[in-house]
Amino acid sequence: MTGQKPPVPLTPFWRLMITFAALAGLGTCAVLGLVYVRFVMGVPGTVHVLERQLTKQDAVPAIQDEAGEAKIRESRFLAAYESMNYYAAPGPLPEVVCLVAKYPYDDQYNYWEACNSLGDGRDILVEVQDPDDRTVVFVPDQFDHLPLERDGWVTLHRNLLIQPLDGAERPTQPLTHVAGY
Repeated sequence: MTGQKPPVPLTPFWRLMITFAALAGLGTCAVLGLVYVRFVMGVPGTVHVLERQLTKQDAVPAIQDEAGEAKIRESRFLAAYESMNYYAAPGPLPEVVCLVAKYPYDDQYNYWEACNSLGDGRDILVEVQDPDDRTVVFVPDQFDHLPLERDGWVTLHRNLLIQPLDGAERPTQPLTHVAGY
């Protein structure tokens, strides 16, 4: 009978090397998973102001237009800035939200709306120029305001930022208390 030699047991050095390799592999997987979640995987966007109870302030004055995409009668007041009142409104589909703006002194037609799907909570939903040439952005609740605020943008509401004109008076504090969220 030809016998095979019994296997040589691993030395402590090789046991240590195998343990280090396993730990390095697990650590690499954990780091790559965190990078994927933080930078690649989408964050579902929300606009919680649309879920609060309707108030008298939420009614967009004198707009009866049902031809647009925004559900005007379900709008929620966000903020007022200079000559405009801004509202959030649900769109025609559940994942669509709209920004509606209205001149407070015109009871007929002077309003505009812009809609977009919620998508990733880190992305701007709507970016428009208002009639006074200010850039206005409508953002989801998860949006990080700091980069825009560093560039001179003003947060009027958790979901609304504006880039004032150079000569315009800037609020000293965010106007988030206006909407009552």
